[in-house]
Amino acid sequence: MRIAILESIVMPAGHEVEFDRILVENMKLQGHSPVFFVPKNYPFKLDYKTDVEYLDGGEAISYAGVGKLKKLWLSLLREKRRIAWFDSACVKAKQGKCDAIVIPTSSWRGMRSIKKSDLKNSPVPVLMQMHGIMPSDRAKFVEGVRSLKQYKNIHIAALGMQTEFPELEDCPNFHTIFPPVYIPTDLGVKPEFDFHDPLRLGFFGQYRKEKNLEFFLEAFIKAKFTTPVELLVQGATVTQEDSDDFERLAKKYSGYSSIKFLHKNLLGIEWQKELMGCDVILMPYGAERYRYQPSAMLFTGIGYFKPVLQSPEMSPEVLAEFKVGEAVELDSVKSFAAQLERFVNTFKEKAEEYKAGLIGANEKYSQENLVKNIVGILRGELQWG
Repeated sequence: MRIAILESIVMPAGHEVEFDRILVENMKLQGHSPVFFVPKNYPFKLDYKTDVEYLDGGEAISYAGVGKLKKLWLSLLREKRRIAWFDSACVKAKQGKCDAIVIPTSSWRGMRSIKKSDLKNSPVPVLMQMHGIMPSDRAKFVEGVRSLKQYKNIHIAALGMQTEFPELEDCPNFHTIFPPVYIPTDLGVKPEFDFHDPLRLGFFGQYRKEKNLEFFLEAFIKAKFTTPVELLVQGATVTQEDSDDFERLAKKYSGYSSIKFLHKNLLGIEWQKELMGCDVILMPYGAERYRYQPSAMLFTGIGYFKPVLQSPEMSPEVLAEFKVGEAVELDSVKSFAAQLERFVNTFKEKAEEYKAGLIGANEKYSQENLVKNIVGILRGELQWG
């Protein structure tokens, strides 16, 4: 199949970029021909080494660094342009430029836009993927799926750990898909479980205040480790407020030789090298949304064969099935410091448990399975689940 990846989101960080690469490379491995459908002058962060078709309707819009009023205006403009991009994609489909269309990251707003566009009557199958459904958005999501039920070529998939949607059991256009692991594609290595001495802990990703970094740093400096340990804190920031806060933390903890800060947006091989250089991925993020939206860092830890130390609300289904690390206790700095001590000091003893859990999780959440499921939906082979 020639599968179009309709991408219009301007991506600030690495995981969205890597998700598209997962689609491209695994489609090719399974004998398909991916092509990007993107707005004109779309700012690709990577060369995906695949064909590109440009959509009419205006350039992609970024919300980075804008205030609330301007963001409201830009959201209205984005919807207008999204409808135009969908119309343009429908024209290309009618011209035979693809056999199917995948929208890798969408929302209930995207479903609203597709219903207003010509693409609702697409001549080829279209799959819109939603990365986790928040309770606050569930009613709108269900309404959106139902509003598109009559259009035989429009499919919607909830990508995440949620598989129970009794409200949609009569909707053949709805599907659930597990998220994929992320792997070090550019390094030419097959990840295997291993660790260093000193043990290397890594805190990675887009930095936001909600990620509880200062809480974690306080616990780290209070913990009493019986084995040498090092900590790398990497942060990519989008807003000036987050950038200033990250710099504040870097200055506050600069006197600790075991802690290193890296204020930089890492992409591609640079991102992969830093991750592979660590032994444990730290994710003490205290945000409730991670119970519903799959954490890309969690699935990066799994794919890189790095045990994780994570907040309990982060895709708890994974830890319940596979021993890929530990859930942290965030009720106080003191209790978290004690748990961090136990985790580090018993790491070697539990290494084989972590290894077995990582092997099992990698099999279940493989990139190959993701693309097989997507193609199965596009071919009409998967009607539910």
